[in-house]
Amino acid sequence: MNKYLLFSASLLLILVNSCTKQEMEMKNYSYANTFHLTPDTTLGGLSISIEAELPVNFSNKEILKSIQQQIVGKMFGEIYTNLPVDSIIPSYVSRLYNDYKISYGTDLEKYKNLKGPMLSNEIQVEAVSMFLDDKILSYSYERYAYMGGAHGNSNRYFYNFDLRNGHILHESDIFIDNYKAPLTELIKQRIVEDNAEIESVADLTEFDFWESEIKPNGNFYISDEGIVYVFKPYEIAPYSTGQTEVTLPYDRLKVLLKPGNLISYLYSTPA
Repeated sequence: MNKYLLFSASLLLILVNSCTKQEMEMKNYSYANTFHLTPDTTLGGLSISIEAELPVNFSNKEILKSIQQQIVGKMFGEIYTNLPVDSIIPSYVSRLYNDYKISYGTDLEKYKNLKGPMLSNEIQVEAVSMFLDDKILSYSYERYAYMGGAHGNSNRYFYNFDLRNGHILHESDIFIDNYKAPLTELIKQRIVEDNAEIESVADLTEFDFWESEIKPNGNFYISDEGIVYVFKPYEIAPYSTGQTEVTLPYDRLKVLLKPGNLISYLYSTPA
C-alpha cells in the first residue's frame, strides 16, 4: 500500500511539473486588401498585407501580457498595446488608410491627370515565431513598405524572450565579456563559408560586402543549430544583396557563451 501511495504521489508530481512547462500558444492573424481613392483602379491604391502570429495563451498570464504588449508595441505602435488582440490589426489598418487618404486625397485631381499607378503604396507585415519551447520565444518581425521611388524598404527585426520573466535577451545576457571582436571574426568567416566564390575574409570587399561594417548588431534569433544573425539591406552590403543571414553553430560559439546562460541547454551534452 505504501509503495502504491509513493508511486501515485510521484506520478502526480510529474504531471504537475509537466503542466507548468507549457509552451506559449500562438495564433495566426491574416489580413489582405487594397484601398483605392477613385473608381479608376489603374491609378493604383494602398495594398496592405499582414500575416502575424501573436501569443494568445500561456501558463503565466502576467508574462503573456508583457510579451504581447512588447510585440504589439514594436510592430504596430504603443497606442495598440492595450487593445484586445483580435482588434489590433483592424485598428492598425484603419489608421494606415486614413493616413493614405490624407497624403493623397487633397491633391487627387493632380493624380487623375497623370498616367500610371501614381497612387500605389504597399505595406507588408510578416511576424512569426522562429523558435519556441517552454523557455524561449524567438520572434521575427518583418515590414516592407513601398511609398514611391526606385524600390521599397524592408526591415526585419528579432526579439528573443526569456519565458521565465518576459524579458528580451540581449547579447550581453548570452556572451562572455569582450565577445565582440572574436564574434565579429566568426561572423565574417561564416559569410565566407556560405559563399563558395569568396575564398577568404580579405576578399569580402571585392564581393561588395562592407567589411568594416560587419559586426554583431544585436539582431539575431535562436535555433536548434545555433544563433542566426540577420543584417538588413544597406547594413553590410548594397541593397541588391538583400538581407544577409549568418548562422553561427553552437560548436563554433561555445567558447564565447557564458557558462549557465539561458540557452546552454540547447548545446550542452547531458552528463
